Amino acid sequence: MRAFAAVVIAGLALAGCASMSQGECLSGDWGPVGYQDGANGHPPSRLDDHAKACAAYGVRTDAQTYLDARERGLGEYCRPQRGYREGRMGRRYHGVCPSGLAAGFLAGYDDGRRLHDAEEHRDALREEVRRHDRRIGDINDELEEIAEALDAPGLDKRARGSLESDRRELRRKLRDIKARRDHAWHQERAAEDHATRLRIDLTGYYRD
Repeated sequence: MRAFAAVVIAGLALAGCASMSQGECLSGDWGPVGYQDGANGHPPSRLDDHAKACAAYGVRTDAQTYLDARERGLGEYCRPQRGYREGRMGRRYHGVCPSGLAAGFLAGYDDGRRLHDAEEHRDALREEVRRHDRRIGDINDELEEIAEALDAPGLDKRARGSLESDRRELRRKLRDIKARRDHAWHQERAAEDHATRLRIDLTGYYRD
């Protein structure tokens, strides 16, 4: 039973990562497959993935039909507007666009990457502010605990001195973290303004 289960799990894993399903392979309709792969910017090596997937079902690829259709699909993919969307989403470009279309696509792609990077920078600063806020909250909780301990009856001099020393150190850390938090917040605001202006400008320019 364990061996059988292992085989089933392995088969499911292979099916999950296969580029085509059994039904798609058996249909033998390689034109739409090639066109869609071209429209999605896949490199020619994508056909190798399909060949491996379909070999499991005894199906051979029609390479010429696939590649001809893929070239037509590239006409849909290799547009400046699509390049902008791909770049903004941080997707990889596989160098698939023909020479007559590559320049326009890459101009859009580079602009999209600029916005993608600007938004990632803003998000990183935003997370830094949140991290400082969490630390500030933790320190305030510790200071409250120390204040309660200092109010406890029967506290000896040595314990009181230790608690007061801890409180001074926490207050120093709190001032430092608040300063860093404020600096990060101002940076995040500037990054947000920059990303917003860039998004408005580029979205208007690349609107279909």
